[in-house]
Amino acid sequence: MAEKIILGLCTSGSRLKVSVLARGRFFQAQKKVFNQELFLFPLVKRELKKAGAELRGVNTVCAARGPGRFTGIRISLTLAGALKALAGARVYTATLFEILALQAAESAHFRAWAKESGGARVAALLHAFKDEYFCQFFTSGKPPKPEGEPVWLKEEEMRALLSGIGSPYYAIADAEEAPGIYGLLPGNAVKAPP
Repeated sequence: MAEKIILGLCTSGSRLKVSVLARGRFFQAQKKVFNQELFLFPLVKRELKKAGAELRGVNTVCAARGPGRFTGIRISLTLAGALKALAGARVYTATLFEILALQAAESAHFRAWAKESGGARVAALLHAFKDEYFCQFFTSGKPPKPEGEPVWLKEEEMRALLSGIGSPYYAIADAEEAPGIYGLLPGNAVKAPP
């Protein structure tokens, strides 16, 4: 049986993110660049080399499918599709909302909050561009279940939405992409730690 080598890709934001899981070890790198297509292969090859693996040995690819810039998303999905077609790699995709909600649901911080408050909702927040933001709510579980489609709102509309939620919820956001994003939340909101 071939060794399991998993390649993780995210090209939907301003940072190109690559991760490799091989031989029970995890390797990751990110680079804030505009033309991610120029840096994707060198970064992937570097992380695979650290793991003692090669691109042709990748048998599973996990790629973020947005939201984000179409051109950026296309870069990682194209590589994933090529590895599927050429090497038979299995491909899995998830939205950034799903990834954030899963990170929250699996954290000790969330579990402690849920036990104490009886809460089970997660709000996943992402910066769209300028003064616009995305939000999607989930009910915790394995995996967390979306409560509906994501919303895309201007800053003040997002503040109003998040302040108007009656039941307790746990907020997780991509503060790396938008450092002030937690400022959208009301003062009593429970925020995921960095």
